[in-house]
Amino acid sequence: MNFDALLVDVVNNARDNAVWLITWTVGAFVLVSITWWRLPKIATRVLRWIDDLLPGDFADLHTPIGRWISVVVSLVVVLIAGGAAISALVGDLGPTRDFLASSAVAVGRWLLAAVPKIAIVVIGGLFVQRLAAHLIPRAVERHLRARASDQLESEVEKDIATLSTVLTTATTITVLTATFFMVMAQVGIDLAPLLVGFGVVGIAVGFGAQNLVRDIFAGIFVILENQYRVNDVVNIAGIGGLVEDINLRRTVLRDLDYRQHFIPNGEIRTATNYTKDKSRVNMNVGVAYKEDLDEVIEVLNRVGLELAQDPEWGPLVLDPIQVLRVDDFADSAIEIKVLGETVPIRQWDIAGQYRLRVKKAFDELGIEIPFPHQTLYWGEGQPNIMEMRQARSSEEGNDGGLNGTTGGPGGATAASNPDPEGPDSE
Repeated sequence: MNFDALLVDVVNNARDNAVWLITWTVGAFVLVSITWWRLPKIATRVLRWIDDLLPGDFADLHTPIGRWISVVVSLVVVLIAGGAAISALVGDLGPTRDFLASSAVAVGRWLLAAVPKIAIVVIGGLFVQRLAAHLIPRAVERHLRARASDQLESEVEKDIATLSTVLTTATTITVLTATFFMVMAQVGIDLAPLLVGFGVVGIAVGFGAQNLVRDIFAGIFVILENQYRVNDVVNIAGIGGLVEDINLRRTVLRDLDYRQHFIPNGEIRTATNYTKDKSRVNMNVGVAYKEDLDEVIEVLNRVGLELAQDPEWGPLVLDPIQVLRVDDFADSAIEIKVLGETVPIRQWDIAGQYRLRVKKAFDELGIEIPFPHQTLYWGEGQPNIMEMRQARSSEEGNDGGLNGTTGGPGGATAASNPDPEGPDSE
């Protein structure tokens, strides 16, 4: 059959089966429209109802799942309608009807046999995950509060938030992985080749992703040893900042310029935590050599006590800032070291307020906070260059006045009349 004859047959079949084609087209359009616009809302309501029966909150998953269901159903409807349309154009609708009937029976049997099991597995996995997300933070909080009775509330909250997040994430990944394999088994997929394939891929990935494995193990020890927590100020891998997030692979820092730093845990060799349990003000105050140190020390201690008793700043001070010692004879000042303890992460605020009050107190009492001075010393027994230049300039000026007898009106007169009394003096 040539192309022209095939085209004539298609046109004739389309004319003979016009009602059939229009019915299938309109029906497919209506079903796709209902599926695309209404099915996500229906699925979201069903998922919300299931979500209310389980502990925890997964509202962010309702819309994506409903949208995926609508996409799959719409695709099935379009394929069925397209197959029916092709059959109508070819002219033989019998095989299409038989295929649809047999497929409907097979799908119905599979749905009756497998869907309840899959639903039980999925709902069971979601229940276990939601139950773990509900119980893990409470168990962690109870354990940490019982262990850290003398810790500050803010520190306990940091420990709870960090450990709960890591354990919940690990539990979620484990439960979802197990649920996926169980669903594959119910669908009828043989898991043995899949597991073997995963094993081979795992070996290859293990050789190629050694850094990833190192990062995960390092993250485990960071969490277990409680080296730092979310909202701690740390210095790790040569970068300092506020810890915004921690997981088993990386740590996220935010510095004072508000730049985010993503640091793999395997790159961390030394971790310096500035805000673990409590913080300290450690600073030097410089005064002039002429000042009375006893008076200066009394002023510094008084300002520290006043700051600790202040209604606004006092709750942040654990131990008032006091003088520790005369620390150094510097080039232009005597350095006095002061120390004090504060609640975590507030040492910089307290230090700034202490400097402000010390400056005001020193100004009131006339105590000098010196700044560096420089004095030029020519050295003993060395000639004074400026005086030598001035003397040389004076000598040159005197020589010019004595030798210049021929220049100027006075010089000319002296040369023409050397006798001061004149020719008529006789």
